[in-house]
Amino acid sequence: MGKFEAIFQPGSIGKLQLRNRLIMNAMGTVLTDGQSNPIQRTYDYYAARARGGVGLITTQCVAVSQDAATPWELALYDDKFIPGMRTLADTIHQNGSKVSVQLMHYGLLITYGGFIPQGMKIKVPSITSWMRDNRPYEEVSVEDIERYIEDFAQAARRAKDAGADAVELHACHGCLVSTFMSPVTNRRTDKYGGSVENRTRFARRIVERVKQITGKDYPLIVKINATDDLENGVTLNEVVQQATILEKASADAISISSGLEYWTALSIPCYAYPDGPMVLLAEKIKEAVKVPVITPGKISPDLAERLIKGGKVDFIAMGRPLLADPELPNKLRNGLFENICPCVYCNNCIKTEPGQGTCSVNPALYREAKYPLPPAEIRKKVMVVGGGIAGMQAADLMARRGHHVTLYEKTHNLGGQWNIAAAQPSKECYSRFISYLKNCLQKSGVAIKMGVEITLEKVMEIKPDAVVAATGAVPRVLPISGIKSHNVFQANDVIIGKVEPKGKIVVIGGRFIGMEVALALAEHGKKVSIVTLAGLGENGSKLERMIYRTLARRLIELGIPIYTHTPALDITNGHVAISMCKEIFYLPADSVILAVGAQPDNKLVRELEGVVPEVYSIGDCVDPHDAAAAVYQAARLAAKI
Repeated sequence: MGKFEAIFQPGSIGKLQLRNRLIMNAMGTVLTDGQSNPIQRTYDYYAARARGGVGLITTQCVAVSQDAATPWELALYDDKFIPGMRTLADTIHQNGSKVSVQLMHYGLLITYGGFIPQGMKIKVPSITSWMRDNRPYEEVSVEDIERYIEDFAQAARRAKDAGADAVELHACHGCLVSTFMSPVTNRRTDKYGGSVENRTRFARRIVERVKQITGKDYPLIVKINATDDLENGVTLNEVVQQATILEKASADAISISSGLEYWTALSIPCYAYPDGPMVLLAEKIKEAVKVPVITPGKISPDLAERLIKGGKVDFIAMGRPLLADPELPNKLRNGLFENICPCVYCNNCIKTEPGQGTCSVNPALYREAKYPLPPAEIRKKVMVVGGGIAGMQAADLMARRGHHVTLYEKTHNLGGQWNIAAAQPSKECYSRFISYLKNCLQKSGVAIKMGVEITLEKVMEIKPDAVVAATGAVPRVLPISGIKSHNVFQANDVIIGKVEPKGKIVVIGGRFIGMEVALALAEHGKKVSIVTLAGLGENGSKLERMIYRTLARRLIELGIPIYTHTPALDITNGHVAISMCKEIFYLPADSVILAVGAQPDNKLVRELEGVVPEVYSIGDCVDPHDAAAAVYQAARLAAKI
């Protein structure tokens, strides 16, 4: 067991005995049949995490009321959903874990997804001035409250009938129960609003009714916000009171989270947050209650061990790390830390796009039945050109299938553009993925040739059966006057410390790299402004919202001027000319940093077409996209060759 002895000690929640202190957080998967039932991919997804050794799996949320059900989430508002849930519970049990079902009514949380099903009302405790945009808000009546309390209780009964070991009441992040508990969203003047006791009344009555229906020994976890992460939100003292009220009502554990998902980013902390941003809040609640306390949120195994060993909390809830590597608990237990595929908290998993990847480090996510890939029918001699993450991933998977693979990298470092990301402040964890892939390449027997630039002549000399080009991309430049001036730099060169911008700085480009570079410079006392042709955090479409909020919030706190929908027209000595509202203005600029994206480096692919029997291209040399798309393309190609 080694250094992680504390987290692998048994624990209990009420009468429920768990084999260790690791709990899989509830996370949406969109793996349904379109009618709120699980499908085979749902079972495969949870089976992989159960086999991986986690003590308790909390399923994605299930709708307790028909008026808050969506086709892409599971439901338990009717007995007809019990068979599917029973199969899910059986699947998890057969693979070694216990299962808890998360019960939720969306309430305001439905707005986070950006899509409100036709006919659905957005149920809220009270109508406030910021509820606009012609959305169908509707204040919850006392009659609604009575109905919803019974809905939660009957859903809990169905979960128990389906064989679930426990249920979890979702009362955080801005769902219906959460909005009753927060002074930001609850302005009621009846017995469900005002004081802490009144605002907690709805949740308390749900807990009491669930216990009446399921029995006092059936475990019930309540997940609450330790902070709303907003001005005038719930205070820590109020949360402590809420936790003690819920404990008195017979909650068997208090699970901590934070943030209102439609406004803040703390509920799913990205790489920009420090490790364990909710830990201190959980510790305060642990001091106030006797039932177990569960804490989530960017917690490394080392931090988890210290927290459990020190008695600071009782259980650690993990979400995204178990998406990145379902076998994380088993690997920790067996001392195989270097074999863990690391989560880098990039949040691509919550920005799923059709046909793209869903995890930057695990192409098997939501496709568990297809992995590991089967042995190749015909073993081939394969050249992989380019040692970025796409090339490394493809080389490893093809070698595991039995191909004879050689990876060529023209520099003396593997990792490509990923190394630049890892050089940014707060992204140090990115380097762990490169180390992981290097370890995989070594184990799968890939031959690696460093400092070798591949040309058409070199390929003809080697005579491979197939060539996989993963040659990446190069930074894009703007077709404007002055772009080649001595004071104009690429963002990548600034990040790796190759150049140091001086004086007043204008960053051209408002995507994440532009935002990150501007923040890093401003935090070192530089005077920075951002000019972007699109909206902030856009590249034709909105980028991941949690990271956007995190970075934008910091830009505002630092007072960095941001000029959106503003073309840069010209770079002159000491200024950048911009067009704003059809007028031309000049921004003082001693240094200009370009963060305007990348363009494919596909020269080799064009040269090889029609010359080599099989030529493929993956990653940024096809179309610069995110890491999840690159590793997904790599995996698809590895399965094909």
